[in-house]
Amino acid sequence: MKITKLLLWVSYISFVVSIVAFGIFGIIFLKNDFNTQQVEKPNLEGVIDKASTVKFELPMNLNVEYYFRVKNGAVLADSYFLKIQKKFLANTVLPQAEEKENDYPKKLSTNLYSMPESDRYYYIIIPFSGVKAALTIWKVYSILAFSFFLISIYLSIKFLQNCNKGQFFIPANSTYIRVISYLVFSYSLISYGSQWLVFKSVKHSLEGFSPIDIEAAIEFNWNYLIGSLFLILIAQAFTEGIKLKEEQELTI
Repeated sequence: MKITKLLLWVSYISFVVSIVAFGIFGIIFLKNDFNTQQVEKPNLEGVIDKASTVKFELPMNLNVEYYFRVKNGAVLADSYFLKIQKKFLANTVLPQAEEKENDYPKKLSTNLYSMPESDRYYYIIIPFSGVKAALTIWKVYSILAFSFFLISIYLSIKFLQNCNKGQFFIPANSTYIRVISYLVFSYSLISYGSQWLVFKSVKHSLEGFSPIDIEAAIEFNWNYLIGSLFLILIAQAFTEGIKLKEEQELTI
């Protein structure tokens, strides 16, 4: 019972910390929206890491960065760039970069650029519409994923509360575990689907804008699928235990 109480307190703390963390990161996430970057800036105020003012990570090794660079009064870069590993560029003749220069981004071919100290990456200009669509998809995914996580912790708390009371083989416990398994399985599908939607959104935004084609690196998280199946087995074991308990009580 001591272990059950310990797990119960860990679940309580995790639930509270998760809500607080979601609130903090949610505020940061909203403040770092790309909408503020649509207007040209007269200076480099707020520039982070040389000329990069905004960075946003997407799945499948896709990163979007907004660059604004001024040199001697001339704008060298005022665009959104898709930062992608060279190996994910499909059917593209990859040029060899010359000696590194101080002026960047350095144009290598049509809409293909390099940045300082980025040997494994190339940069492709992407329109704002593609950035905004991908960002919206990823926001929806994050909200759903967090909601599933919170519900799972809540159901775990309910399960542990019953166990702490000595109520193990009751229908409610079986239901809690089964619902958690469904949430885990649903998350694996949502994760895969969001990756596919983000990739399609980015790829569609580049059509007619850039001749460069990118390959998908979509990954299905089999760990969550296996975990959900394992939880279903546990739920079924509880169901069978409840039946045996009821039969034993009837026999007595």
